Amino acid sequence: MSDTIPTGYTPRPHQAWLHSVLKRFNVLVCHRRFGKTVFALNEMIDQGFRCDKHNPRYAYIAPTYTQAKRVAWDYLKDYLRDTPGVRTYEQELRVDIPRPKRRDTLRFSLLGADNPDSIRGVYLDGCILDEYAQCDPALWGEVVFPALTDRVGWSIFIGTPKGQNHFFDIYNVARQNMLHDNKEIAAEWFATIQNADKTKILDKSTLEMARSVMSEEEYDQEFGCSFTAALVGAFYGKMMNAARNEGRIGSVPVEADIPVHTFWDLGYSDTTAIWFLQIVGKEFRLIDYYETSGQDISHYVKHLQSKDYVYGDHYVPHDAAKTSLQTGRSMLETMRNLGFRPQILPREPVLDGINAVRHLLPSCWFDEKRCHRGIDALCNYEKKWDAKNKVFQQKPLHNWASNGADAFRYMAMASRRLSNTRNEVKLDRYGRQINRPSAIMDYDYFRG
Repeated sequence: MSDTIPTGYTPRPHQAWLHSVLKRFNVLVCHRRFGKTVFALNEMIDQGFRCDKHNPRYAYIAPTYTQAKRVAWDYLKDYLRDTPGVRTYEQELRVDIPRPKRRDTLRFSLLGADNPDSIRGVYLDGCILDEYAQCDPALWGEVVFPALTDRVGWSIFIGTPKGQNHFFDIYNVARQNMLHDNKEIAAEWFATIQNADKTKILDKSTLEMARSVMSEEEYDQEFGCSFTAALVGAFYGKMMNAARNEGRIGSVPVEADIPVHTFWDLGYSDTTAIWFLQIVGKEFRLIDYYETSGQDISHYVKHLQSKDYVYGDHYVPHDAAKTSLQTGRSMLETMRNLGFRPQILPREPVLDGINAVRHLLPSCWFDEKRCHRGIDALCNYEKKWDAKNKVFQQKPLHNWASNGADAFRYMAMASRRLSNTRNEVKLDRYGRQINRPSAIMDYDYFRG
């Protein structure tokens, strides 16, 4: 392989500057039409050619596998087409470049955040997380960062804001670490906001046209790189911003003598989400949230038992009564066998539930630490985009945010029933009512 390999890429001035200032962990907040995917792919290619480790591995991750193919695949192939020995694998969205002198292979892969399990277990020398605001928040801490540790790999988070979600959080982490007292930490982080006024890529007339056809929130988000603009297309974006501005997202105490009600969205092949609620006066206090995947129902019951809460009612959706082909039992039956007596909520139209959430949210208080992922889900629960007609549909987009938002929707639909019963029923940590007769079980699953 020669010392110089042409790719045909010539960076614009703002891109050239960014190439020169990147560190190990980088958070780049960029406006639409910045050229961020082109920039990031060429940084990855350059780093790959320079890497002296054995069998270098790099990944570009988009919110979905389909997006990765549509946005980046043609670019990657085009920039590497003149590379000696290059091998392209269309089915896997992978490019391999043999390095005969080193007796190894340089590899670039395109992946989707919608299937994080496909990324687990690999090592990476570098990774691009494109449009990170649309990716599952667990992707970084649970999948990508561990993949980078062995090889001291680098990462680039790049995208346009979509409200104050996990992209906003990682941007703040980067900014704080840039100013860290520990110089070694400060030397590893870089963050910047590149809005349209700063880069001057788009001429004045183009921006004026954009302002004339977009709402103020849309323009501020897409071209002003504003994290405070409500997520365009979000069902609850403005209301969650209002909750934060009014101080209803912060530290929420747990009242020891008030029952905790739980609301479940049960995942059969994906994630299960649970909200924990206390009603204090007219306040609906969301004190906790739990979400994970790949576990059977006993895992979630055990998790509830581990909390030092006095429980009220446990609410599950109508499909909890559906019999599993694998076990021959329903989730409802399994929960009952484990000592819980869940309440089944009737099936109701999704849009009715969304309206119920909008009605309830002004009365809600959220513990920011314990409910962090659930809050992210509510902020990012959005309408599905109809690309053909260029409009948002009324039905929700099914993505990582759906599970937490669905569980919250069940809570909103049950809120009238809860308001009437308030604090009448109390259960101990094993799901049994306090001071009321209960059935005697021959075997206690949790105590053996």
